Amino acid sequence: MTQPAWIYARFSSNEQSKGDSVRRQLVEGRAFVERMGWIHDPALEIVEEGKSAYHGDNRSEGSLLGGFEQRARDGHFSNGAVLCCENLDRLTRAGYEQAVELLRSLTMSGVTVATWNDNQIYEANTRIDMMKVMSIILKSELAREESEKKSIRIKASWQNKIEAAINGDRRALTKILPAWLQRDDTTMHMTVNPYRASVVNEIYDWYIEGRGLPSIVQRLNERREASWAYGIKDRGQGWNTAYLHKILTNRAVLGEFEPMSRPRSAMHEITKGIVVQDFYPHIVTAQKFNRVQQLRSQRAKWGGQATKTMNNLLSGIAKCSTCGGAMYFESQQKVGRRTGHKLLNGTPSTYVAKTDRSYYRCNSARRGHTCTNKTRIRYETLERAVLDCMFDLAMKDSTFKPSDAVARLSIAYAELERSISTKRVQMQRGSDNLLEVFSKSLAQRVAQLEAEVEADEARLAGIKRDLEIERGALRPEEDASLLLAARAALNSDDADARYIARVQTHQSLTRLIDQMFCDTRGETHVTLNNSDVYVHIAPDGRTSAMIHEGPDGQMDWHPDHCASE
Repeated sequence: MTQPAWIYARFSSNEQSKGDSVRRQLVEGRAFVERMGWIHDPALEIVEEGKSAYHGDNRSEGSLLGGFEQRARDGHFSNGAVLCCENLDRLTRAGYEQAVELLRSLTMSGVTVATWNDNQIYEANTRIDMMKVMSIILKSELAREESEKKSIRIKASWQNKIEAAINGDRRALTKILPAWLQRDDTTMHMTVNPYRASVVNEIYDWYIEGRGLPSIVQRLNERREASWAYGIKDRGQGWNTAYLHKILTNRAVLGEFEPMSRPRSAMHEITKGIVVQDFYPHIVTAQKFNRVQQLRSQRAKWGGQATKTMNNLLSGIAKCSTCGGAMYFESQQKVGRRTGHKLLNGTPSTYVAKTDRSYYRCNSARRGHTCTNKTRIRYETLERAVLDCMFDLAMKDSTFKPSDAVARLSIAYAELERSISTKRVQMQRGSDNLLEVFSKSLAQRVAQLEAEVEADEARLAGIKRDLEIERGALRPEEDASLLLAARAALNSDDADARYIARVQTHQSLTRLIDQMFCDTRGETHVTLNNSDVYVHIAPDGRTSAMIHEGPDGQMDWHPDHCASE
């Protein structure tokens, strides 16, 4: 009986996907199958993309060849089948032991293995003769050695390029560059694509302006902005939020190059712990980049339909004084909505809403969980009271003090630098002493110091980035100015202008307000960042602002805590 024939084609790197390897393997495989008279159709073609046979990735769990092997072991091919490939090294390059083991496993499970380059047939359920075994051993070892040498050469070449970059070489390391850069193929020098750099800055400016990633994507696609995807087939799919996320977090816009590596068992790349400054041409200012990072951390809690209109200006700010949980924004009526009701005499009627009607409720209590605060606060009244009070405070120069975050991080950075310097001196002294007289305890201490310095330097890098982001954040007085500037557009008839104004206002409120608690009496208590002012808002919206002191003059007293007792 004629057997069904499977064709296995593989390439090991994504770079090879741009070539002709797979097409060539499939064409040759089909011709071979036809010549041998086996049964075949496209459904029996296995194409393994970007899987290394040297590291065994093409046989690991989740791989196509691994799945084929498992089906063979489960008896799926007990009635006979053929697996065709170009050479045995398409199946494995891990050495002769695995090559022989793989062949035996397949043939003993009813699968005939055939290679068309050397016209070798390894029949199912048949012992492989000694001459073929010797040939397999020789070819497998040559393939393994070739892969091993290639791997070593690539790693060494890449390491040499990284060291050259650290030492000042500013030539492109590969053809693949950040999308806003281009390479001179003769000199390997990198230059900026002015138009793409302007688009990147436009994206940053839109984000700072208050637009979310979906809004920016929509703008780019509506104006038919060409995608920057590397694969030609992907260019017609337009922009997406994932790609914008990469642009907004990629420190290459600041000129930084951070070499990455991906261990065989890892899903994602990890840093090598090296950052080369000024490797790429700069296209975004550090102030703009850090401003975006500060906004991204602030917007991390955004989500849901409400953020598309930003109806809830106090989202993520207002909390329940009883449980500390979030207040839930509940919209009951929207302007222009037609609602049915009955008149006093029972006659059905309708009316068109002339105002919005929304309420704040403790989300835990709303869901019937543990919180007992079931009070509802009219949202429109609360928003108006908060804004009026904040607008009034923003016009007073004495309301907000300068943020101490920069000073605090600067002190921490200097202290850690001093500690690292001290430990390095101790390491040097310990190493010098070891050269004179070896001591096991001293050697252990030097090793411990080395590990501590490495950990401290990683912490120092983190503090440095936090400091840069904090320096990019707006000062309280700048936020107050933004708040006042957005005031006129909060109720604009232009939906886009209204949305941007409300986003900017929400961002400023998030930074200016330290705490906001809604209690069981329907009262709201607000304390401000970098300020001693405390604001009390009654259920009817009346407000009073006072210096934030306790009954005995203590500055850390919080009225909202009393409300929760």
